[in-house]
Amino acid sequence: MSRQRIIFMKLGMVWLTMATGVIAGPAQNAKTKVVPELIVDVDINDEVWMRKHAMTEGDVSRLVAQLKRNGCQTLLVRCGCLGHLPYRTKLSYPVNAFDVDDVRANPASALIRDVEAYIAKRGPWQARYAEVIRTFNPPEVFIREAHKQGMKAIAWIDIFDDYYPGYQSKFLEKNPHCQWVGRDGKTFFKGLTDYAWPEARAFRLEQARELLNFGADGIHCCTSAHCRHLPNTHEKDFYGYSQPVVDAFHAKYGVDIRTAKTFDKAAWHDLKGDMMVKLYRELAKLCHGRGKELWIGLQLGRHTQFTVYPHFSTNVVARFSNHWKQLVDEGVADAFVLGDFEIVASPNHDYWKMKKDIQRRAGEDLFGWAAREYQAYCKGKTRLYLFSEWMPHDPPALAKRLRFWSDVVRTNRFDGIDVHEAWNFESHPDNMAELGRMGERLRAGGLEPTVR
Repeated sequence: MSRQRIIFMKLGMVWLTMATGVIAGPAQNAKTKVVPELIVDVDINDEVWMRKHAMTEGDVSRLVAQLKRNGCQTLLVRCGCLGHLPYRTKLSYPVNAFDVDDVRANPASALIRDVEAYIAKRGPWQARYAEVIRTFNPPEVFIREAHKQGMKAIAWIDIFDDYYPGYQSKFLEKNPHCQWVGRDGKTFFKGLTDYAWPEARAFRLEQARELLNFGADGIHCCTSAHCRHLPNTHEKDFYGYSQPVVDAFHAKYGVDIRTAKTFDKAAWHDLKGDMMVKLYRELAKLCHGRGKELWIGLQLGRHTQFTVYPHFSTNVVARFSNHWKQLVDEGVADAFVLGDFEIVASPNHDYWKMKKDIQRRAGEDLFGWAAREYQAYCKGKTRLYLFSEWMPHDPPALAKRLRFWSDVVRTNRFDGIDVHEAWNFESHPDNMAELGRMGERLRAGGLEPTVR
């Protein structure tokens, strides 16, 4: 047998194992197509808020079974939002601790058109949340039901989503210095946690430990941040001057970035990226030590950037370098969710003007660029999933959007897609079937294993 044939067979085994979790023999590999993984993320917040009644364990069981029947292979369970943690934990304020005074007094609330209407809706929502959590522990039950269906369940942590009017992070309330800060050392980006501080990393590590104790098959670190929607008119690169960053830059380059008129901004962004690598390493050590996975939301290009008000503006007030190759080389990331909470399907949007390192070829979209940028380096080491962006509720519009994403995944040979989010398939009686059709398209359009 030729060496090329042997390599082809071995690669086939790897691809099939990744897609199905089953180790197959060489004869199977020669005939089996790779099926991209269909992941559906479940936002516990929406599941509680949007129902006409308090969510029950039966609701969770029925939803997970429906998702399984319609092609979902992996459940991504959101375990945080706006600074509160939607389960039984001492790490968070109780979910019914909605701060009305904060809404009325905070300038950020200027974004909310009708403050009193906002309060009138959110107060009862949070009371219902408290009722649900008294009855059962939502992520624990979602994980349990996923396992009953033979599905993997990954706990989704929002690592930057720690404030919105009326909602407070218990950790940041007690440790306000652990937020991205301006050069003055006093002006904070409220809700944007800075992992240069070891206590911030320790907090997130403790949250991950709790969720793994619930039985989660891994942790996903997501870059979603509702605080980016709030008014924040500071200039480009305003934030990123926490004391650990200042000290590290001075130790390495002999420059005080808080007082110097000019300094190497690229080196500064890289150093902030180093701080994020510390977080991911610590989480990977925890996860991998238990035989679990670590997924990382990865914005496209050289930097993760936080553009503010409007959310996808060109006002990049904070950013750090994406040391993604290091995360691959060190075996830290088991999977990347590419374009995490970005608008990759809108390549001509002004948002992308601030990512000048992304240089597309003639006729190439951002998905093609991402495939070219990441796949060869990650192959056999770190899986590459796409983020589906935000879905419409209208069945015809949803069907069209799901066809688009099916084609993007198959054409560019990504390992799968995180479809955002389960409530879109519950909001109309016809929508769950559209998810099923997407699953069928992904299975039918699987790609043959190839040798590169």
